[in-house]
Amino acid sequence: MKRINDTVLKSGDIILTTSTEAVSKAIRIATRSDISHAMVCVEGHSVIDATAEGVQARNTQRLFYEDGCSIYILRLRKGFTNAQLNAVITFMRAQIGTQYSTKEAAQTALGGTRRPSRKQFCSRLVAQAFSHAGIELVGNVNFCSPADLKESPLLMAIGNPAIEVPAEEKARWDKHVDSTEIMRKAINDVFAGARAKNKDIQTFDDVHRHLVENPEDDDAFCALLERSGYLMLWQIELEKNPWQYDVALMNGHNSEEVEAYCRMTLRDQESGPHRYIVNRGAYRLFSRQFGFRFFHAMAELYQHLASLHAQRIKTATAWLTMRGHPLPARPPELVPHTPEWFASLEQWDPPQAMMTRVVIDAVGRSDVCSGCGDDPASDYVLEESQRPLGGPSTLRLCSDCLGIRRSAGEYYVPLT
Repeated sequence: MKRINDTVLKSGDIILTTSTEAVSKAIRIATRSDISHAMVCVEGHSVIDATAEGVQARNTQRLFYEDGCSIYILRLRKGFTNAQLNAVITFMRAQIGTQYSTKEAAQTALGGTRRPSRKQFCSRLVAQAFSHAGIELVGNVNFCSPADLKESPLLMAIGNPAIEVPAEEKARWDKHVDSTEIMRKAINDVFAGARAKNKDIQTFDDVHRHLVENPEDDDAFCALLERSGYLMLWQIELEKNPWQYDVALMNGHNSEEVEAYCRMTLRDQESGPHRYIVNRGAYRLFSRQFGFRFFHAMAELYQHLASLHAQRIKTATAWLTMRGHPLPARPPELVPHTPEWFASLEQWDPPQAMMTRVVIDAVGRSDVCSGCGDDPASDYVLEESQRPLGGPSTLRLCSDCLGIRRSAGEYYVPLT
C-alpha cells in the first residue's frame, strides 16, 4: 500500500494515478497508458479532481493505492508566476460542485470528440484550469486524457512521487472522521437542491446568477445551505484538529510534524490573499448590492472561516518563534490611498473601498480622511491585536474620525 508523497508536493502540481477498478483498467487500455486519473494540488494536502462525485476536494493523506498502481507528480517546467498559479487554483475551486460527464470521458478515451458540455471529467478539468492561466498543456483542452497530460512537453516528472504506507497508518486514518467526505456530501446536497430549481446550475457562480434573476428563490436556497450542514462544516475540522489553534496543544505533538505543518501554513500565504478573504469580500459586495439572505449567510461564513484561518496563522507563527525558527519576512504596512492599499481593501471589503474612492473623487484629492474627506488627515494603523484578518490595517483619518473610531473600541496609532 502507498500514497502520494506530499512532502515533495507543491501547489499547482498535477498528480496522475490509477487504481485496480475495472473503469481505470479500461481507460488505461484505451489510452495505452499506465494512468487513468488526474488531479491538481491546490494547497498543502488538498487536491481537487473530477470523479463520479463531481468536482470536489480531497486530502492526499487519505488517498491510498495498491503497490502496483502508478503515481506521477508533474510540475510545470518553467514554473508559475503568482498570477498563473492563482488563476489555476481559482479555476479549480470555482468548478467545485460541477457534475461529472461519464459520456464525454468515455468519448475522449475512445478518441471521439463533440461539442463540450459544461460538465467535467478529470483531465478536462486539469487542462482547462491551466488554459485559464494561459498555459496550453495539450492540443484540445476539452477532450484530453490523463495520458495526454503525462506526455505534455510543458511538464516534468518529480522524483519520489509515492511513499509506502504501513497497514497501521491506513487503519488509523480509517478510524478518523473524513471531513472532506462530509464536505463533499454537503456540497452535493446543496447543488442537488439548486438543480431541482434550475438544471443548468453547475457551480456557485451559477447559483449567484440564478438568485439575481430569481430573487424569489432566496429563502429556498438559504434552506439548502442550512439543511445540508454546509454552513457548519468548519466545526468538524476545528474539533478534529484543535492543536492547530493552540500553541500549548501543539507542544503535545511530534515536533517535526508540527514544524512541517507550520511552515506549510505560512508558505501558503505567500502566493496572495487567502481564498476565505477573497470570498468574504465578494459576498459582502453581493450582500450590499442585492440584500439577499443567501449572500449575507455566505459572507458571515467566510468571515468566520477567515477568522479561523487567521488564528491558525497566528498559532503557527507563535510556535515557530518559540522554537527559534526563522519566519518569512513580514510585509510593510500599506500606505492609505495608494494603489496597493486599494487593491488589498477591494479584496477584503469592496463596499468600503468603493466608499473611500467616492470620498476621494468628490474632493479631488487623496490626502484627505478615508471616511469623510476632511483635512488635515494623518495616516494611522490599528494596534497589533486589533488588526483585521485580511486587507489593510491602515487608514487616513482626520481628528474627528479618529476620535469616533477610538470611542468605538478601535485603537489606531500613528503609522511610522
